[in-house]
Amino acid sequence: MISEFGSVRVPASAANLGPGFDTLAVALPLYLTVSATPAAQFGFRGSGAGASETVGEGHLVHRLVLAAAGTDKVSLSIDSEIPLARGLGSSGALAIGVAAACGHPDPLAVALEFEGHPENVAASYYGGLVAALMDGQQVVVRKIPVDVDLRFVVVIPEDRLSTKAARRALPTEVPFGDAVATISRAVLLSQSFSRLELLAPVLFEDLIHQPYRGKIYPLASTLMGVLVDAGCIGACWSGAGSSCLGVAAAAETAAIRLRVERSLEARGVKAAVLAMAPDLEGIRRFSGARP
Repeated sequence: MISEFGSVRVPASAANLGPGFDTLAVALPLYLTVSATPAAQFGFRGSGAGASETVGEGHLVHRLVLAAAGTDKVSLSIDSEIPLARGLGSSGALAIGVAAACGHPDPLAVALEFEGHPENVAASYYGGLVAALMDGQQVVVRKIPVDVDLRFVVVIPEDRLSTKAARRALPTEVPFGDAVATISRAVLLSQSFSRLELLAPVLFEDLIHQPYRGKIYPLASTLMGVLVDAGCIGACWSGAGSSCLGVAAAAETAAIRLRVERSLEARGVKAAVLAMAPDLEGIRRFSGARP
C-alpha cells in the first residue's frame, strides 16, 4: 500500500460558514506539517498544538498510520499551528497529513473514513473555498471562486468545544421555514464570495445549527457581534466552534482586528485575533525530509 514516505504541509479549515452546514468550508493559513519515515516500531514526536498528548497504540494518530501505511512501523514527526477543539479542522488536517506522509495514494479517502464530513477535509486538501457532499462512498467537491481582496478575521478563544459536544446539541428535526431560509442563504452566500460587494450580513445567517450550538457556548453570539460591530461584513461560527470568524475587505482588516482586540479586552474575553487570506494551495508535498 505504501508508495512513498515523505513530508507534507496541510492547512486548517473553517467549515459551515454560517448557513452552509456540513457543505461549505475554506482553507486557512494555519498549518500542520507531518513527516514520516520507515522505522523498526511506531514512533511519534510532536510540537506545537497537541504536542503534550500521549500518542500510542489506539490513539487517532496510530490508527491513521495503520490505515494509511498498512503497518505501524513508522516514525512520525508532527508540528501543528492549528489549535485543538476550536473548530479549525485540526483532526481533518491531521488525517490528511498522516495519510499523505505515509504515502497513501488517496489521502482524502483516508481522511473521510475517519472524519465522516467532507467539507473541511476537502478544503484542507484542495485549498480555497469548497462545497462538498458525499454520494455513497464518493466525495463530490466543487471549488468556489473567492475575491482576491477577501480576508477573514478569526477569533480563537481559549475555550475548547469538542465536535461531539457540538453535534449532540443539534436537533433531530428543524422547522420547515428555518430549513428554507438557511438553504436560500447558503446558495446566495456561495455565489457571492467571488465579489466582496455581493456579500451582505443576511447571507451569513443560519437557523439550523448555530442557534442550537449557542445554547452550549453562548459566548459565540458575543464574538460574532463584536466582529460585525468592528466592521466585518458578516460573521459566523468556525466549524463546531469555539472559534468565530468575520469576513472583511483586505484594506479594512488591520483596523477591524484592532477594534476586535480592544472590544474583547474590555469584555474580559481571552482570545487570539488573527487576520488572514484564505489558503489557496491546499496540501503541499515535500520529497524526503521537510526542507
